[in-house]
Amino acid sequence: MARGRRIVVDSDSDSDFPELQDLSRDRKEQNRSLGLPASQTEDATSKSTERNDLRHSGSEGDKAKSKAAYKKPSKSRDITPSDLARPLSKLNITSGLVSPTKKISRIPATPHHPNVETFWDQEFIDDWNDEHSPKKQLFLPSVGGGPSKKQSSPSKKGEPSAAAIAKAAKKAFEQSKHELADKFLHELDTHITDGKISELSAATGGIRIEWTNKLNTTAGRANWKRETIKRKDGDTGAVTSVRYKHHASIELAEKVIDDEGRLLNVIAHEFCHLANFMVSGVTTQPHGRDFKAWAAKVTARFGARGIEVTTKHSYDIDFKYVWECTACGLEFKRHSKSIHTDRHRCGACKSELRQTKPVPRGKPGKESGYQRFMKEQMKLIKQENPASPQKDIMKMVATRWSQKEKDTGSGGSRGLHRL
Repeated sequence: MARGRRIVVDSDSDSDFPELQDLSRDRKEQNRSLGLPASQTEDATSKSTERNDLRHSGSEGDKAKSKAAYKKPSKSRDITPSDLARPLSKLNITSGLVSPTKKISRIPATPHHPNVETFWDQEFIDDWNDEHSPKKQLFLPSVGGGPSKKQSSPSKKGEPSAAAIAKAAKKAFEQSKHELADKFLHELDTHITDGKISELSAATGGIRIEWTNKLNTTAGRANWKRETIKRKDGDTGAVTSVRYKHHASIELAEKVIDDEGRLLNVIAHEFCHLANFMVSGVTTQPHGRDFKAWAAKVTARFGARGIEVTTKHSYDIDFKYVWECTACGLEFKRHSKSIHTDRHRCGACKSELRQTKPVPRGKPGKESGYQRFMKEQMKLIKQENPASPQKDIMKMVATRWSQKEKDTGSGGSRGLHRL
């Protein structure tokens, strides 16, 4: 075979390349199944044969020319039926997956200032994060539109408990109480005193609202102080001018005020005290005739919103701990666990106390003989050896207990006998 000669092999003739015959036959059957014309089938077979011939007998120069003539497609496209007649090496088939991007959402900051106790409340922080965290989709939606699982009836859902409802209401109030207090105080000053209290206290920053944990049984407290500033003549020393600065604030009890109704009524009550001090100038009778006049004015203006200013409040304070006398039934309520039933008694009948809120989970175990012995001997040994360290005193107690066990002959019955 001459160098560089192109040989075309007919599919019907005998050839020394049986693989070319098989290739031609396969191409014809494939194109026939796709409905391609016979001419295109022959051209594809001829081109395929020529390429195989060049692969077997072509010179190095021809191979270089064939490589130079080949151009890689710049863009990928879909495969068409006509591409089946072409070799796979000339089809621009791209593969690979595009990495999806994940949008990261940030949880917004809480509206509370670090000076507020709610800012550091772990329960509030957890609820805030749960509320503003992105919701995860547990199941993919149905693509084929086929029958999906039956949804449970809304009527069968369990009703929220009273404790859950109360907790949700308390949480909502904690988030909005600061805004409610400031807004209602501004309404009182505008409609009741025509803005006089804000005007008098403007030099000291206006009326301040302070939430505190120190008020346990009092819902609120009004604080007012007048500062007198006198200007004197430098030569004669005579007073030339007098100016007053009014310091006004309202303290609100965190432990007593737990809903919007109490908040508005307490602010209205304390505002009447400030009006009595600053506008009427009465400082001797906190709940006298002038105070009641301001109270009647506030009640008439805001009575439709449930505001009624009285001289004393009768709120049921939600104490965290409650003890009850086992004899007379008198209750003792505290915000902290400050009563110890082992050493405190009822002030009325001197009987024992029992904790009723929260109910104790279990009764404390009885004191063993060794514990009673240690209490008695610890006091005696400390008196006998005042300079000895604690570890030496404990060793002395253990030694005396061992000696007592040997003397009584109880052996291993530690703590089971009466002293």
